[in-house]
Amino acid sequence: MSRATHQNRAERTTRALTCKALIALAALLLFDATSAVAQQAHAQVARGPHYVGDPVDIHIVAEGYEQEPTPDVSVPTLPQESGTLQYIGVTPKVSSSISFVNGQVTRSHEVSFTYRYRYLARQPGAIHIPSFSVSQGNVSRTTSAIDLDVRKVPTSNLIDVTVGIPEGPIFIGQKVPIFVEFWIDREMQQNLVSYALDVPLLTSSNLRFLDDPSGAHDSELQIQTDSGTMLLPAKSNQRTRNGRTFLVVRAERTMVPITAGKFTVGAASVVIDHGTRFRRDVFRQRQATAVRKLKAQTREIELEIAEVPSEGRPPSFAGAIGRGYSLDVSADRSVVLLGEPIALTFTLRGDGDLSSARLPRLTGMFDPAHFRLPEDEVAGLLDDKGQGKPGKRFDVTVRVLDSSVREIPALAYSWFDADSRQFETTYSRPIALSVGAAQVIGAEQVERRPGNEVTAPESSSQDARADLAQDSIPTSHRASSLALTGANLAVERDPAILLRDARTGGANALVTGSFYGMGVALVVLAVADRRRRSINPETAALQRSLAKATRELESVLSQPASKAAEAASRVLRQMLSLAPDAAGAELDDLLGELDARSYAPPTLDNSPLPEALCKEARRIAASIAESNE
Repeated sequence: MSRATHQNRAERTTRALTCKALIALAALLLFDATSAVAQQAHAQVARGPHYVGDPVDIHIVAEGYEQEPTPDVSVPTLPQESGTLQYIGVTPKVSSSISFVNGQVTRSHEVSFTYRYRYLARQPGAIHIPSFSVSQGNVSRTTSAIDLDVRKVPTSNLIDVTVGIPEGPIFIGQKVPIFVEFWIDREMQQNLVSYALDVPLLTSSNLRFLDDPSGAHDSELQIQTDSGTMLLPAKSNQRTRNGRTFLVVRAERTMVPITAGKFTVGAASVVIDHGTRFRRDVFRQRQATAVRKLKAQTREIELEIAEVPSEGRPPSFAGAIGRGYSLDVSADRSVVLLGEPIALTFTLRGDGDLSSARLPRLTGMFDPAHFRLPEDEVAGLLDDKGQGKPGKRFDVTVRVLDSSVREIPALAYSWFDADSRQFETTYSRPIALSVGAAQVIGAEQVERRPGNEVTAPESSSQDARADLAQDSIPTSHRASSLALTGANLAVERDPAILLRDARTGGANALVTGSFYGMGVALVVLAVADRRRRSINPETAALQRSLAKATRELESVLSQPASKAAEAASRVLRQMLSLAPDAAGAELDDLLGELDARSYAPPTLDNSPLPEALCKEARRIAASIAESNE
């Protein structure tokens, strides 16, 4: 092969490689250019004209983005007085296709997201909505701004909206009936396409609303709010006004004020789409091809919300407002021993806002000297059943502290009647009680030495009783008392004794050490004796009584089961009467178990109480004794 041939081949090879490189570079540049323009975002607005109070649908369409994650949309901030922009939702769309053209296979994968918003204009004029921004990762695209020409909707006397509120002032917590009515002329109703009803009163943060779920309704009202459409059960009927027949749709609610003050609530309004031209679809149904908008509006609503007056407010008033309240009190037992719990159930009923109703202070309803009361506020549970009125139940546990108590007294409950502007009071029925006094082991039952039965008068002071207790100690005892005041604290002044060498003899050292040890022991005993004599005599008597009861409990637990249960229950109740603060759920459960076993039929084998029950009784008795040391 000639040299020229080799040279031609080399040139062709070089040109081929260069061509491929250029093609690859062009493809790369084309790919980069395609990637740079693949992501797009644009805004779509419903065709006008646009009106005040009429929602305008705005769609933000994002194309060419990855399927995951969903792109984020940055929403522009709008002046509150011009209108509100509400987010409705997002709709993703993913499509894939494969095509064959001239033997070439072409694949396509398209992803788009449509974000739906609704704009509600509050005033007419030119409205400018800045651009939206759609971002995914490091890619961000911006739509063009939106300009709307918002017009004022013409009014018509063939439609109307009415909001009914009683005259004020109204009170916090008062249940106030209100209604909303939508009126439309019967002839105009035949060509009604849609309506938008706006009632700012129903979304006020100063109010709370209740609905009656048991009422009979044949229709519903659609109320447009910033958070969506509110559907209210309603009734419809026909009325005549100015010689024309109207269809009236009425929704009723109960309003409960929660904030005091004077407030201005925006006017209620309704905007309708009234069809002017129609056509028939394939199913022969009428469809509007042209509409006109009409509007009706109320005046702004003024509210005056007052607090319940403090003048003349009874002590048993706990914030209830309404009328016809009643208080029923029931007890789980009427025969009790001193210190045992009584579960009381308070049932409050009335025509008022029971969700915020509560009980008065228990210390005002009961005498704290006769009853032990819970310290925390009692929470209630709503009860919508019974006696034709809703109710609220409160569960309270009390303990009788005085054996002379003969009843749960009639308890007062007061409320404020907003109609008469006066406080009213109702009373529960008293509940008879039979309180058995537990056998109390007092100080007088503690064993004393013969001839030392000295009793302090009830009227004597604590110091006097302490002196009397000291006088009751035998003279021999008092002489040997280890009081510090009886020690010889004289200072040795003889130099010969003070300078004497302690090493002169081992016996002397032993004697000296013994004296030092005795001295230390005497000091310790004196301190203990001083602490013993400084204890309050009543406290010491209580400790001795509890210790004696603990020993008695230990002795009765070895008896047969039924006798041991009865005796142990009696001893624990004695301890409870001495130390009422020891009352608690554990002791109540133990007493209930012991009572149940004491009434059980006796067994033939005289078996003792279960060891677990005896162990629990010992533990609780020891706990009561230790807590009063």
